[in-house]
Amino acid sequence: MDCATGRSVYGEYMMRLFTLTLAILLLAGCSKGVDNERVRVDVIEGKPRAFNISAIPLPPASAYLRGATAQGLVTFDNKGRVAPALANRWIVTDDGLSYIFRLNKTRWNDGREVTSNEVADLLASRIRELRKGRFNSELAVIDRVVPMTGKVIEIRLKAPMPYLLEMMAQPEFGLARRGFGSGPMQAKRLGDAMQLRMRGTDEKGDNILEPETVTVRNSTAAVALARYIEGQSDLVEGGRFEDFPLLDAAQINGNEIHFDPVPGLFGLLFVGSGPFLSSRDNRDAIAMAIDRPKLLTAFDIVAWRETLTLVPESLPNRLAAPRPEWASQQIDNRKARAGTIIRQWKSSNGQVRVLRVAVPRGYGGRIFFARLRADMASIGLDVERVTIDRPHDLRLIDRTADQSSPAWYLDQLSCTVSAICSRDADRLVFDARMAGTIEQRAQLLAQAEAELQEMRNFIPIANPLRWSVARPGLLGHAANGRGWHLLQYLGRDTT
Repeated sequence: MDCATGRSVYGEYMMRLFTLTLAILLLAGCSKGVDNERVRVDVIEGKPRAFNISAIPLPPASAYLRGATAQGLVTFDNKGRVAPALANRWIVTDDGLSYIFRLNKTRWNDGREVTSNEVADLLASRIRELRKGRFNSELAVIDRVVPMTGKVIEIRLKAPMPYLLEMMAQPEFGLARRGFGSGPMQAKRLGDAMQLRMRGTDEKGDNILEPETVTVRNSTAAVALARYIEGQSDLVEGGRFEDFPLLDAAQINGNEIHFDPVPGLFGLLFVGSGPFLSSRDNRDAIAMAIDRPKLLTAFDIVAWRETLTLVPESLPNRLAAPRPEWASQQIDNRKARAGTIIRQWKSSNGQVRVLRVAVPRGYGGRIFFARLRADMASIGLDVERVTIDRPHDLRLIDRTADQSSPAWYLDQLSCTVSAICSRDADRLVFDARMAGTIEQRAQLLAQAEAELQEMRNFIPIANPLRWSVARPGLLGHAANGRGWHLLQYLGRDTT
C-alpha cells in the first residue's frame, strides 16, 4: 500500500464500508419522501450521550435541544444571522458599554409570564456557570446584568464588546427556569429520542402546541447515515471531516450533501515541548513541509480551502498581518528547505524521536494522517498517530468560531492550552478586550496575531469542514456560516 497518496488508504476503507452499506441497502425498505409535518433528525456524536441541556460543554444534540427549547435574549435565524428571541429589539449606547434589551411578552413552558427580573437573574447565573468553559475570556468583560423595568434589562460592560450579540445567540445562553424554557419549541422524551413541537397561543393567550413535530436522535455517523438510507430520518446534522468518507461509502447523492462555509481553526497545535519542538525553526520546518492542496484533495471536496494565517484574512475588523515568508514558495522548494533545517538539527543534536500526533478516530482521520506522515517523511521525520487521551506532541484542532473576532482565534492558542505559547500575545489579547475603542482593540489584536504567527505554535491547514445531509424537499434547512441549523425552522417555509 502506498501511504504517500492517501488515496490507497481511502480506497481500502471505502471498499469495506461500501460492502457494509450495500448489505444495509438490500435489507432496507427505503422511503425517499419527506413529510415536513413530521421531520426526523439525527445529530452526529462521536460518543452519543443522554440529552442534557445543562451540560458544560454541551454535546451537539443537547445544544440543538437547548437552542430550540430555552431561548436566550437573541438567537440565530436559518441563515446564521442574529435574530430576536426573548428580546424583540435592543440598542447599544454610544460608548459601547451598555446593551439594553426590550423583552417580548412571552411565557415559560409552565405558563408563567417571563419578567425582566427573572431573565436578569437567570442570565447572570448562566454567565457564572459558563465562566467554567470556553466563553470564560469574553465573559470577563461583562460587568453585570440589571433589570430596568418589567420588560427591559441591561447588560453593562467593562469595555466595548462588539461581538456580544453573536455570543449571546449561542445555544449555551438559552435560559430555563426550574427546568422550564420559553420555547420556541417544547420537548418530550420519546424512547431514546426527543420530540419537539412549536409553541403558540390561543385566543385567550394561553400556551398551545402546534401539531407538527421534529424528532431528534443522537448517534454515530455510521448509524445516522444508515438510518438516513433506510428512510428513517430526513436530516443528518453535525458532519465533520473524520466522517466525510462515509458519504461516499453510503452512496449519498451529491445534491443531498450540504457544506457550511464556517470560519474557525483546522490545523495542528504544538502541545509538547522537549529539545526538538522547543526550536522555532523546527516547528517552522514542519509547517512549511505540509502540502495543503494535496492533503485536501485526498478528500475530493471542492468546498475545502487551505489557510495559511491564524485569523481568516477576510474577517471584518482584522488588520493585515503577514503570512509566513515561505507561503509564496513552491512546495518542493519548501520541503527542500525544511529538510535542510531538520538535517542540521540532527547533525548537532542527534536523532529525533517519533512525534506523536493526536487525530480523531474515523476514516477521514486515517486519510489526513497518511498525507501528514508522507509529508513528514519527506523531510526526515517520523510521526505516530495517537488518540487525544494519550500523550502527544501535536494535536489536530478542528473548531468553528463562536464570534467574528480575531480574539476568539487567539484564545484557542493561548498559554492555557499549550506549553509552547506567547505570554506577550496573551497579554495583548487581554488588553484588547479591555480597550476603550474599536480601533485600539484592532491594533492590539493585530500585534498579538503577528506575535503568535511568528512563534509558530499552530499550523493552519484549512477552514473547518462541516456538512449535513438533507432529504430533497425538506423545508427550513439552508447552509450558513454558523454551521447550525436550528430545529425551529425545520419543516417550515422560511423564504
